[in-house]
Amino acid sequence: MSFLEILRALFEIAVLWLLFYQLYRVVKDSRAAAILAGLIVVVLLAYFVLELTHAAVLKELAGLIIGPGTILVVLFQPEIRNALAKFGSNKYLRRLLNQQVENQDFVTRVRDSVAYLVSKRFGALIAICRSNKLSEYTKTGTMLHAQYTRELIGTIFMPKTLLHDGAVIVDNEVIVSAASILPVSNRELKDRSMGLRHRAGIGLAEASDAVVIIVSEETGAVSLAVGNMVQRDINLDLLASRLTQLLYSHDTPDSDQENAL
Repeated sequence: MSFLEILRALFEIAVLWLLFYQLYRVVKDSRAAAILAGLIVVVLLAYFVLELTHAAVLKELAGLIIGPGTILVVLFQPEIRNALAKFGSNKYLRRLLNQQVENQDFVTRVRDSVAYLVSKRFGALIAICRSNKLSEYTKTGTMLHAQYTRELIGTIFMPKTLLHDGAVIVDNEVIVSAASILPVSNRELKDRSMGLRHRAGIGLAEASDAVVIIVSEETGAVSLAVGNMVQRDINLDLLASRLTQLLYSHDTPDSDQENAL
């Protein structure tokens, strides 16, 4: 055996080990682990019997019916889907590819939650992290680490609840904290109708690269603050479009779409 053949054999062993190890990690703590163990025993016994009886036709038929790919897809569909989702959301993979995986479902959930806040006239301040993690601000609030849902956002910003004052900070599509205190902008604003909530949202946008959504309690108007710019009174469709662009695209935002304060 040549050196090249040895390298090829070692490569194949490494790839097979990696595949089987990842499959084991996916199913080890799930009900699928028991199913997989039972399936392996049944398949091995079946092939052993067919080999002893020299039933070539039955053996070929069994190979077609019980194909490895078919078994994995049918039995482990949820586990495979979860594993692919985790792989796709891995921060090192994103950094390697120099891009973020667009998650339109998250943008839709944010849009729906803002629509609910507007319909109820609940004032709100939602900061979505990008490269800056905002840890100095999350620790000023109540830590949650909860899934972002319309129901939870509506509950947090309901007036007179314990968490409605301050900001919700979202990182990696998860609500990290609520009632967090944000830095207030010191610059003079042209629009005198903007109160402390708007100043706090604009202050965080100035101090970081976060995307900040502000819902006015008085008017129900929605503002989006990024950097030194802010968009006032934007509709929900435009909000969703801008969030997709700002969170999942490396294109430079069009400054013509922004209104300076």
